Amino acid sequence: MHELIIKIGPLFWVLCVLAVYGLAVVAERILYYHRIQINTGDFLRGISKLVKLGKLDEAKHESNLVSVPATRVVSSVLTHANLGREDLRIVAQDSVQLEVFHVEKNVRGLLVVATISPLIGVLGTIQGLVGFYSQPGILEGKAPTLAMSDAIFQALLSSALGLSIAIPAYLFYAYLSSRSRHIIHSLERTGTEAVNLVCDAQKPTSEPSEEPEKE
Repeated sequence: MHELIIKIGPLFWVLCVLAVYGLAVVAERILYYHRIQINTGDFLRGISKLVKLGKLDEAKHESNLVSVPATRVVSSVLTHANLGREDLRIVAQDSVQLEVFHVEKNVRGLLVVATISPLIGVLGTIQGLVGFYSQPGILEGKAPTLAMSDAIFQALLSSALGLSIAIPAYLFYAYLSSRSRHIIHSLERTGTEAVNLVCDAQKPTSEPSEEPEKE
């Protein structure tokens, strides 16, 4: 490792910082996505029963027991249950938009790592080659073949390290982006279902028509 650091130079530490940051983002996002997972179908069925019985306060209490994006969206809709359907849809959409930031947080950082790492690697390669060819007598062809091969090997190490960081970073970025889009779509569907069950509960039950009085 010490020999690798010497050969690559100061850019080795820059690439290490990018690699550590990328690993931190991947670990944090995977744990976050695992933590916010709930069975949305069962949750909505339980809320639906309470709403149909007119127990809105209990329904809101159940929604607030677990603070995850899906429950916060439903809780927001229940808090404004007195509004009409269109207004409730706006409330649900706004609530989902507030959760988008938390769901997509730091994911684009992996794209930055995947983009910058190979560029820094190429910069290290260019610096190594420039440093080699700037030595006296090199341009006159006085450099031994072994020294030239060793210099090229050292220069290419930074490019190899940059690519070895960029490739997994981009793969994890693609995976986490797909996961975040799926979660956001699920939140939008949850908000729509919450609006529907609240609006259905608001519909007045049809009263039986009174029979005309007999004279």
